[in-house]
Amino acid sequence: DLIPESHRIPFKSRLGSILMKKMDPDRLDDHLFEVVSLRNSSIDSVPGDERVSMAKMNLRAGMKAAENGSFDMAEVYFKAGREQLGDAGWKDEPDMTIQLYSEGANASFVCGDFETMGRLIDEVLAKDISIEAKFRCYDVKIHALTAASDWAPIIDIGMDVRRQLGQSVMRNKPVPLWKIMKEY
Repeated sequence: DLIPESHRIPFKSRLGSILMKKMDPDRLDDHLFEVVSLRNSSIDSVPGDERVSMAKMNLRAGMKAAENGSFDMAEVYFKAGREQLGDAGWKDEPDMTIQLYSEGANASFVCGDFETMGRLIDEVLAKDISIEAKFRCYDVKIHALTAASDWAPIIDIGMDVRRQLGQSVMRNKPVPLWKIMKEY
């Protein structure tokens, strides 16, 4: 044991930090998972001024993991990115925060973690942001409901989105059975 147990986590984090700063971008991209994982090993020790860049690196690693089909790892990176930004992310870095939440929701859906998926989606949809910014969360929610064969909420979501976009929506009024039969 060259490094005592109590010093290993800070050592890994410091090593990750040095690699992030010193590696050229192409080489960093080749070793993105290793470097970000090293830096994330002591996520609480990241100084305030580095939190946004760490969140950005976690977003990048999460997107790359998702592209490679490793949604369980993507979920870890997106979560670390959200933790780096904290609640201030909604004010200071809204676009990155929305992406961390919506892509995190998608990764959670693919991994079968529906509780986390629902929590992330609900948080985004509750924010006072544009419908365009919420689109990815609506997309994930519709995919999850489709997988569960829960059709009625999908229609409600579609109508709600159309309303928010300023498009006309048919009213959902009951139609007598005889009228439906007559049309056939």
